[in-house]
Amino acid sequence: MKKNLLVLLLGLGTTAVLAQAPQQARPQQQQQAAIPGTTAPKGNAKISGTVLDADTKQPIEFATVALINLSTGKPIDGTMADDKGRFTLQKVAAGKYKLNVSFLGYQLQAVENVTVASDNAEVNVGTVALGADTKKLSEVVITGEKPLVEEKIDRTVYNAEKDITNAGGSAADVLQKVPSLSVDTDGNVQLRGSANVRVLINNKPSSIMAGSVADALKQIPADMIKSVEVITSPSAKYDAEGTAGIINIITKKDSGLQGVNGSVALTGGTRSSNGNASLNVRKGKLGINASASTFMFYNHGNMSNTTVFAEPIETRTIRNQFGDTEIRGAFMNGQLGFDYEISAKNSLSGSIRRNGGEFKMQNDQSQTLTEGGVLQPEEVYNTDIENRNKRQGTDINLDFVHTFEKPGQELAILSQYATTNTDTRNYQDRFNAGEAPYYLQRNQNDGGNDELTFQVDYVHPFENKTTLEIGAKSIFRDVDSDGIYRDIEKGEEETRREKFEYGQDVYASYLTYGFTLSKKLNVKLGGRYEYTEIDANLITAIRKFSDSYDNIIPSVALSYTIKEKHTVKANFTQRIQRPSLFYLNPFDQVQAPGTVVRGNPDLDAELTDLYELGYSTYFKTSSISASLYMRQTDNAIETVPDVEGNTTVLTFANVAKNKTYGMSLFGSVKPVKAWNISGSSNIYYVDLKSTKYNNSGWMYNINANSSYDFGKGLSAQFNGGFNSRRVQLQGRFSSFSYHTLAIKKELFEGKGGISLGLDNPFRKSMKMNNDVEAIGYTQKIHINNYNRGARVTFDYRFGKMEKQKAPRRKRSIRNDDTKQGDGNGAAGGVQ
Repeated sequence: MKKNLLVLLLGLGTTAVLAQAPQQARPQQQQQAAIPGTTAPKGNAKISGTVLDADTKQPIEFATVALINLSTGKPIDGTMADDKGRFTLQKVAAGKYKLNVSFLGYQLQAVENVTVASDNAEVNVGTVALGADTKKLSEVVITGEKPLVEEKIDRTVYNAEKDITNAGGSAADVLQKVPSLSVDTDGNVQLRGSANVRVLINNKPSSIMAGSVADALKQIPADMIKSVEVITSPSAKYDAEGTAGIINIITKKDSGLQGVNGSVALTGGTRSSNGNASLNVRKGKLGINASASTFMFYNHGNMSNTTVFAEPIETRTIRNQFGDTEIRGAFMNGQLGFDYEISAKNSLSGSIRRNGGEFKMQNDQSQTLTEGGVLQPEEVYNTDIENRNKRQGTDINLDFVHTFEKPGQELAILSQYATTNTDTRNYQDRFNAGEAPYYLQRNQNDGGNDELTFQVDYVHPFENKTTLEIGAKSIFRDVDSDGIYRDIEKGEEETRREKFEYGQDVYASYLTYGFTLSKKLNVKLGGRYEYTEIDANLITAIRKFSDSYDNIIPSVALSYTIKEKHTVKANFTQRIQRPSLFYLNPFDQVQAPGTVVRGNPDLDAELTDLYELGYSTYFKTSSISASLYMRQTDNAIETVPDVEGNTTVLTFANVAKNKTYGMSLFGSVKPVKAWNISGSSNIYYVDLKSTKYNNSGWMYNINANSSYDFGKGLSAQFNGGFNSRRVQLQGRFSSFSYHTLAIKKELFEGKGGISLGLDNPFRKSMKMNNDVEAIGYTQKIHINNYNRGARVTFDYRFGKMEKQKAPRRKRSIRNDDTKQGDGNGAAGGVQ
């Protein structure tokens, strides 16, 4: 039975007040502190405003605001800006003042002649823009220096647009360089050793991510990415997302400036090519933005696969497969969006995004099979394999935001519709050398995923510098799969069909409450209630089943600041992760002769406890941050191998307990003004246990980045990383490394540039092993990935920026509750 959202929301209000991570619930709780040695006359008036970067128009978190007495010229009170750049000075007496606003790396800005006319007045000084060392040209704005990686209270931000080694690559190349993330050669992403990661685009889910994340990341050009946020402890405000956290990809878009501006970029390379363009038009209250991109990749390699079936030696079966692999893919993305200020306190925004493309993997393979050491002639043959995935998706968003008279008070009503259509084909032609094919396999799966979401969020700040946030949400998902299997042997055809329908409705409400103790300790408490209904129908098997369950998800977030330079934080939350279509679809994806990947519609959701303790500090030219974390997942979804005859079937089941203990580190230093060095590492221990298998071990990944500005528009950058071998429930995946070099020269007085990028220039190919030890068989896969590459990128920015306006605070839907699939399943693919 479907629950009423209002009932859930009211029900939650009677429970304990629970969590939100520090960055989200920080509004209206700045650290307000009187300046030592001064006495400020007290009243009931307020002075408020917003601090923004003068060039990027982004909020400056923790900017210091000092209240200056005009008669003495001395500070009498002060505060700090929140994560949105907003500040409020309370209990101010009537009089005339000046504000001094400052932050490390910015020029001090004075707000003169601030007059408080009466004891209960509320004075808003508007936007205070702080300028860095910037150089302004007649038609383009060059921003001041921004660090490659920023450590914030609840997230790590990787500023991709600052990394010139990204030019011409894909989102998979970008994520490979983000602290705490690792991306293997097939594009599969892990955060702190866990693949249970939800990927958002501009804080929103996208139909492009509905299937395989690995495939989706190859579709997004790196040149369209502004930054990547890694949120390791999502608050109750987010959907009860899974074990590891959230990856939020922020694309380049309208900056809120009046006028017309845009950009174009073209890349040609030995492994990939792409082109993209964007256009932003803003006049008065209306802003329109559009973007389009296309991305093509092409690569090759070779592989071998030896499977030994566990039988007595005298009858043991051994299958050997080897061959060359080629990968081709072409994708497109397009978006059209608008935002309109209906009035000073009401705004409407919307967008439509269209994405689609095709991915092909061609594998020319030879096979031999022996039983008891004797070659079986009927099992010796060649196979031409083609796996093709086509995908088309559309996202439509419409959002309304109302702000109240009280600073920080806001109501948002959000909606989204996302639809995806997929067409998967697994084709095989089996033949003997020099002969026509004698066996043809033509398997095809048409699938769809429709998702409708409604969300309401309300933020209410109180006089005592506390903030209450409350909201409700409903997600309606409909998934379908129609698979047709055709086997044609010696002119005779055998056909069967498998049709699957799956419905999942989620009803949720959340409440968060944030406050400050002793002016230095920020506390965020909150909770989320989710109710899930599931209906599934295996039509061709005449099998139906349904289920429902509810979860109360608490979270606690604490942060303590010492001497304004040292911050200690602690977080606890529980997360739930539901399986997506990749894990549920029972369609047999035949990756190669004898290898099948099959979903399991009986999967349950995972539930995870997540603990994190962090520390960060900064010096004049350096910063350091460290985190200790622990994850414990019961009912974990793992790959489960099975043997059907001589065929290895890879499916999924809730069979494991997953305990992970780790530490992540990040540091950056600037030895001289033109030289930046940064690096990160993640060291963790994983303990995996199920009724049939167990495995454990230490793992780590490291990343280093260095850039140098030679002046006169010439710069160079290096990025490299290493990932240790990976422990899996039934074996191990080998280590891998990568390195990239890039050099860029600015052209046209800073409006454009040309860059040369080299991928793995000192290594022709990378050899990797994947060893599986399962009950019934062992498997050794060797992959040789030719990943050396070169690319040239040209970019150009155009348009004239006129008067600046402060952008409105954006609200967006985040559907981050489903466990997403990795790549195409079996080994043998190359990036």
